[in-house]
Amino acid sequence: MSARRPTIVLITVAVILTTAAAVLRLVVAPNATKLPGDTDQTVHYAGEATLLDSDALRAGDTAHALRSGVPITVDRRVRVTSTHGDTAVLEDVLTVHAGEQSLPSSKTYAIDRGSRKGTSPPASTPVEPSRGALSAAFPPEAAQDDSYTYYDATTRSIVPVRYTGTAQREGREVNVYEIKVSAPVKDPETLEPLPSALPKKLVASLVPGLDSPAGARVTPAALSALPDPVPLGYLGRSTLVAYVDQQTGIAIDQSVSRRVVATTSVAGAQTPLMPVSAFSFEVTPESVGDLGDRAASAGLMLTLQTGIAPLALTVVAAVLVLVAFRLGRVAGVAASGGRGRGR
Repeated sequence: MSARRPTIVLITVAVILTTAAAVLRLVVAPNATKLPGDTDQTVHYAGEATLLDSDALRAGDTAHALRSGVPITVDRRVRVTSTHGDTAVLEDVLTVHAGEQSLPSSKTYAIDRGSRKGTSPPASTPVEPSRGALSAAFPPEAAQDDSYTYYDATTRSIVPVRYTGTAQREGREVNVYEIKVSAPVKDPETLEPLPSALPKKLVASLVPGLDSPAGARVTPAALSALPDPVPLGYLGRSTLVAYVDQQTGIAIDQSVSRRVVATTSVAGAQTPLMPVSAFSFEVTPESVGDLGDRAASAGLMLTLQTGIAPLALTVVAAVLVLVAFRLGRVAGVAASGGRGRGR
């Protein structure tokens, strides 16, 4: 009986360790890759902008209607405000600082905590219509292909994400994705400060500065046929390049270019008249370093939870079973020897 007791104990411990390894691999590991409910991250950017001076434009001073080469800094804060099972409500606040002027923009998304794609929001929670598309984050171990789509809040359109290859940032392997948007502006927050129409005389003063296709279209006859004031639409064009950590999905580096162009319908075709805003910025070196550190820390935790810990527990369990097996054999041999001497 005393020889069997250690064997039973070892096998019992081995079973417990194997069960723990399975729980880590099948339960804890999948949860470890979900977007945490306490996510709250701020990233800083720097670049330059072209901004519309509405007062100069209304006064007909087209030469000074645009201020170009304005240095800007940008703060982007992404935080989870609540979770509902596998759904997170995420607030994405982007604030552009140009001198003493601040231009905040706030969007709210409902996203799947695993895939990071837009999903159905909780009841009575107003969110952007981003269902099925990425908006503010990539998932861990993101696919190296063109299978993702992206929701652009300025145009409220969903566009393809193009995978362009791999690179390195802060010693981490990253996937590189490019997103391009060209669609009518639909975001009320963007449209609110922009004029809905311009006097025909003012539009006429813009014609000499139009590019060749637009200038050729806005002939004196076409201009004469336009109503006064001339109704305006707006086109949003942007390019975003993201360097996404392969393991954790953290975007360690990004570059962003965004333009809003005033347009009007000439002979049935939307014709660009002038840019009203243009922003070009990228993540600051300090934020790139911080994001690289976060990716390294998060990656280490993922490796421990999804790989090393389950493997270590399994190996220890196997060793315990082996020891139990050998103890059982030794006990058996000893018992056989004792019976032989008794005869």
